Amino acid sequence: MKVLLADDHALFREGVRLVLESLVDGPLEVVEASDFIQALSAARAEGDVDVALVDLNMPGMDGFSGIEALKRSSPNLHLVVVSASEQPSDVRRALDAGAHGYISKSSPSAAMLEAIRLVLSGETFISPGLEVPDGHGTMGGGDAEAIRQSLTPRQRDVLAMLRQGKSNKEIARDLDLAEITVKLHVTAILRALGVENRTQAAILAAKIGL
Repeated sequence: MKVLLADDHALFREGVRLVLESLVDGPLEVVEASDFIQALSAARAEGDVDVALVDLNMPGMDGFSGIEALKRSSPNLHLVVVSASEQPSDVRRALDAGAHGYISKSSPSAAMLEAIRLVLSGETFISPGLEVPDGHGTMGGGDAEAIRQSLTPRQRDVLAMLRQGKSNKEIARDLDLAEITVKLHVTAILRALGVENRTQAAILAAKIGL
């Protein structure tokens, strides 16, 4: 696995490198950058980067502009923000800018590996406990309750696990269901919520407190 690690604090980069080395099975190559300019150069030069772990607050440019620039430079790059900010607006803007995941720096180290695994499989990871606004104004308590009531208890269980970034296989294991049953629940959830994908469902789940 090749990881682009972009953070302006050398001590943090070293800590993340040690975490990755202890958690990742198989070969690992970590390419480091201390600002967005270096990160862009590395993304262009290292065409086979699997995932980028990027801080929002680095020199060179605004964090959200930096994410957009990285995605324009490398459209297939799996990008995960690793930030000290837990502001819901920052999470929302990072996802809108093209990030596939958002990890709070207060999260346990194992969350980083889980985030990498999920984004590489096409899922989205957001640290549990972080709120994600839906970008369409503030949802009233009645609206949130109506959404909850539109789902069966089992669908609410599945949605809560989607919110945690779990895969269908993990949800099936945790709820003692067949994986095909989980897939059917997910399809029903997307339809009931009026969203197009798991990412939007997870964002809405965070908004309504599931």
